[in-house]
Amino acid sequence: MNLSDSAMAILESKLPQMAMTEVYLKLDYAYPNKIKEKRMGVKNRGNTENLFFLSTTNGDFSLYHNLIKLPALSQVPMLSPISYSGLVAYKYKTLSIQKKDNYTLYRISFTPTKMSNATIEGEVQIVDTSWAIIESRFTIPKYHMPEYDYFEANIKYDFVDEKAWLPTRQEFNYLTKVGNNKSSGRTVAIYENYVIDTTFSKKYFNNEISSTTLEAYHQDSNFWNQSRKEPFTENEIRFIQKNDSILSVQNSKEYLDSIDKARNKVTIMRVLFLGVENYYRKKERSWYFAPLISTYRPLLPGGSRVGGTFGFTKRFENKTSVRTNVDLTYGWNNQDIMGTINFQHIYNPFSQGYYVVNFGKTFDLVFSGDAWVNLFRRSNFYIKKTLEVEHGLELMNGLVLRNNLEFSRREPLTSLNLTRKYDSLLNFDNDPIDFDPYNALYASIQLEYTPFQLYIREPRQKIILGSKYPTFYLKWRKGIPNIFNSSIQFDYLEFGLFQKLKLGLAGISQYQLYSGEFVNYAQLKYIDYKFISRGNPFFFNNPLRSFQALDSTFPIFKRYYEGHYLHQFNGAIINKIPFIKQLNILEVAGGGILFVPERKLNYVEAYVGIEKIIRIWRERFKIGFYAVGSLANKYNNPYQFKIGLDQFNKRTNSWY
Repeated sequence: MNLSDSAMAILESKLPQMAMTEVYLKLDYAYPNKIKEKRMGVKNRGNTENLFFLSTTNGDFSLYHNLIKLPALSQVPMLSPISYSGLVAYKYKTLSIQKKDNYTLYRISFTPTKMSNATIEGEVQIVDTSWAIIESRFTIPKYHMPEYDYFEANIKYDFVDEKAWLPTRQEFNYLTKVGNNKSSGRTVAIYENYVIDTTFSKKYFNNEISSTTLEAYHQDSNFWNQSRKEPFTENEIRFIQKNDSILSVQNSKEYLDSIDKARNKVTIMRVLFLGVENYYRKKERSWYFAPLISTYRPLLPGGSRVGGTFGFTKRFENKTSVRTNVDLTYGWNNQDIMGTINFQHIYNPFSQGYYVVNFGKTFDLVFSGDAWVNLFRRSNFYIKKTLEVEHGLELMNGLVLRNNLEFSRREPLTSLNLTRKYDSLLNFDNDPIDFDPYNALYASIQLEYTPFQLYIREPRQKIILGSKYPTFYLKWRKGIPNIFNSSIQFDYLEFGLFQKLKLGLAGISQYQLYSGEFVNYAQLKYIDYKFISRGNPFFFNNPLRSFQALDSTFPIFKRYYEGHYLHQFNGAIINKIPFIKQLNILEVAGGGILFVPERKLNYVEAYVGIEKIIRIWRERFKIGFYAVGSLANKYNNPYQFKIGLDQFNKRTNSWY
């Protein structure tokens, strides 16, 4: 292929933005859905975070399953066109019939009907001797893919060992649009050396479905020359040559110093709005200083404050890290200094082992989960001088233990000179709570267990994939009297479970059920009460941790029972309406229950809503409109309409 000078210039300009990954792995499979892969070679070039199918755990593209499950692409599985249900969800057309010497090939297209939702579009080639698929090509609908705007799969099958038609080549082409920028990708997977009729030991397939050795990231060129099954394209060769030459330069001290210098450059934008960083690549450590815009903090108890925040982070080669954050403020009205120092050390990345130390003087909330109409009242604040230590560790797969020990000195806001010039504008009493200062010593233990939790093992990291079973937890919080003159004595015990259920084409359900009580409240202070939050006027709360239509916030002391349920249909209903599916509007429904015997309160609520997901650069947000209704034996709350705005949490891979 010959390129013109202008085309060559365009190609050269694109090369630095390219990325490439090569993976060599062994995959074991047992019917119907057991897999175990071992990645023995991984070579990354460039920023590979947007590349797809670097592990077979990303999805199974076989059309022989009734549901095509592609967790890395879509939360909703796709209905296979050759499933029984596919007969009513697709339209079929014979494109060609090719007669060979002793067999005939049929090429058949399939397109979704207007009433379908989670369906694909494409074609298959079938051989009449066994009616097996020997080639398939299909696309995934854009409205079901959060990350990609276009995705196409091309799969070829061969008759292996004269026994079975099995995939030997998969090619995926995909496209992402971010603003005016477009990013395209291509992944080719080659399957060979099949061993059919293999017998595995009973315990061979376990919760570890993928593993990568440390040596996999350091394989030499001889390994890759022997393992590589498909030649590079001309563009890929040019990229590798340029990448390798760039890599030799990028590893030089001069280049790394220049990168650090650019990253650490002090600009007006960084000083005012973004914050200033001082990063030293060689030792993987950085200092961070908050922007000037964050120094002025209005509307705090006791008047406005000015302050600053800075932090230090150090990462080590074994993936452990330390992080320190310091925040100090000065209050003009009371001429006082407040602040906190936080230290965190992750000492075991694979088992999530960490400990945190916090100490300082700050404002704290009596009930941090209250509705926004109550959250910022003075009665919800107090002054806390504290020293706190927290530790967490996964004891075995799925079993996590968290411990916390806290000593604090609590003081009311009445000791402050409060700014009251705007109190007359409020239609409620905005006085702080008053109490005698006292010491408080706490200890808490929380144990969580997720049975049969699946995970991926990286050399120094564990990636949790979830489980088909719920997570059970037990939490105990104790107020310890007398030690350090502590004036509290109570025991609060809570237990519950939560789970995310993938219900195929019907959508995804999430629920949380829990119950708690104070088994001892000999010396229970107001700040330690257990509260049930009221609903937020006009705004939709987190539906898994709060109620939408409860009319008031109140404390509870004895046994209570609380539950929340959320179902995301992901278009299962609304996308059956013609022309609606292209709008990417999703429907949700759910509800909550609350039983508080000590108040003789029985409360049930339900809601329905529609949501629209929007993408701003690489972040996902959703805006929703909801109708909420409730039933209770204590009061009548009319139907309400609410709006919601949420950001997708990439760390937890969920909205809530």
